[in-house]
Amino acid sequence: MNEKKLQEIVEKFSSDFKILIENKLFTVNEIKMLQTDNPLTEPTTRGGVYFAEMKEWKVEATIFDTSISKYLSKAMLGPNKEFLDITLHAIIENGHKISLITNLKNSMQNASKIILYLTLKDVIIES
Repeated sequence: MNEKKLQEIVEKFSSDFKILIENKLFTVNEIKMLQTDNPLTEPTTRGGVYFAEMKEWKVEATIFDTSISKYLSKAMLGPNKEFLDITLHAIIENGHKISLITNLKNSMQNASKIILYLTLKDVIIES
């Protein structure tokens, strides 16, 4: 699927996304996708742990249920040797299900919400 079409689908169905982390389901209150440049001259493996491209698709997901925070430390590289895949999914047109497979890169929290900054690994569309 081309990236522009994917971005349009995510925007159109933004209010329908859920996030699955550690077998717990949370509502995604806001979601957006953007493409960013990495400060690289060529694709490379970082720290022997993950592969970084020169351009990456990022997902920014805002969750108002702050109880998700207790699951985040198991998902982020740093405390762990591997990223935990985090899946964001929604039912889209014609009953198809879209799943965004991501890795958590960073998060920001205040008293009312958590914003997750995720790197998109894969997209699965099921009928």
